[in-house]
Amino acid sequence: MTTSFYPVLMSTDINAAKKFFIELFHFEVTFTSEWYISLKNEQDFELALIDSSHDTIPDKYKTECKGIILNFEVEDVDSVYAEIKKNDVTILMDIKNEDFGQRHFMIESPDELIIDIIQNIPPSEEFLESYTTEEDRDA
Repeated sequence: MTTSFYPVLMSTDINAAKKFFIELFHFEVTFTSEWYISLKNEQDFELALIDSSHDTIPDKYKTECKGIILNFEVEDVDSVYAEIKKNDVTILMDIKNEDFGQRHFMIESPDELIIDIIQNIPPSEEFLESYTTEEDRDA
């Protein structure tokens, strides 16, 4: 039985990545070493960082993470957007509403990952049909 699941991001500078996630997303350090850092926030979401050159990483994979989007769903995306704009953070996509049911914006992490900050909103009629209900999933 699975007891936990969380991403471990390979980084060329785990201290810069740690600072980013602590300052912008209020994570706290639960374990730290020179090559690995575990983070957890007040909702018990976990995230870990590992030095991409560490011996435990097979040689073929000793690289930065690419092609990953980390989604952070929030209650009030506009207030998060206002706070993030006060920081020296690269905004990849300004805040906007999407017909598929999101109000969101995207920023870049120190390791050039895409961070998508999302507030769910009602979808358009076109996309409403794409959503399943709990009843649908139980069938």
